Amino acid sequence: MENRVSNNEVFIEDTINASAERVFSAWTDPEKLMKWFAPNGCTIHFKKLEVKTGGQFHSCVSNPQFEDCWCIGEYKEVTPNSKIVFTMANANEDGEPINPVEIGMDPDWPDKTIVTVTFTEEDGKTKLQLRQTVSQELAKKTGAYPSWLQMLATMKTILNENR
Repeated sequence: MENRVSNNEVFIEDTINASAERVFSAWTDPEKLMKWFAPNGCTIHFKKLEVKTGGQFHSCVSNPQFEDCWCIGEYKEVTPNSKIVFTMANANEDGEPINPVEIGMDPDWPDKTIVTVTFTEEDGKTKLQLRQTVSQELAKKTGAYPSWLQMLATMKTILNENR
């Protein structure tokens, strides 16, 4: 992993032994997304999922140790096999944004973040870069950063099993 991190963003880079088309599909196919888009020990379900530019999502990560965590967002850009940009904000079950502090999150956590994922294929493998508009230090402290690492590891395992 290369280190091109600024203090104000999460940056994760990984190489995945699958084509950009397969990796992109893992991020955009609802059935595939449900298998990996939650940290270890958690599950996710979607009340709404429209993976297209301008589309929206409303998801719930269920964690047996804590309360459900609802999230909403909008897909700002979906470029097949190349790039996905979406917003993420904490919400309630009705899809209304809520202040992260109200659900016990760090007071420095922003109301909304933007996640940018790029896919670059080379020799049948895909370099994935993920950026999120929140300080990497804060993301590590809150568990968001290790959650991304867990979810991406699960996605890689699934892609390797389904070759």
